[in-house]
Order: sequence, then structure tokens, then C-alpha cells
Amino acid sequence: MRIVVSGKNMDVTNALRERVERKLSKFDRFFGPNSEAHATLSVEKNRHIIEVMIPFHGSLIRGEEATEDMY
Repeated sequence: MRIVVSGKNMDVTNALRERVERKLSKFDRFFGPNSEAHATLSVEKNRHIIEVMIPFHGSLIRGEEATEDMY
């Protein structure tokens, strides 16, 4: 699975990028090697938000989480 990590209103550090890639690599067994996951990290006031989108067979699987700490 190819994982694309981007940041909105923030710089994505290597530690954050590695953490996201390690967590999303668990989905390799469900999706083929040619699939692609897009992770967007953003900050709004005190909320740290991650949004993950995975296109799959013409559909879009999307998840979002907001917390006080990005990790």
C-alpha cells in the first residue's frame, strides 16, 4: 500500500510521518499492493485532526479523528 501523508496548517515531521505510515501499514492485508491511502494532518486551534481516505473499488473509505495531541 502506498501512503501519502500531507499537512494542512502545519509541518509534518519525520516522526509523525513514520507513526502514520506504521499505523496505516496494518491495512496492507485488506487492500492490494496497488492501493493508496491519503492521510491529512491538520491543526485548528487546540484540535489536532487526522483524516484518512482510501479509494477502494470505486468507493471511498474515510475516517477522521480529532484529539488534543497529534500522537
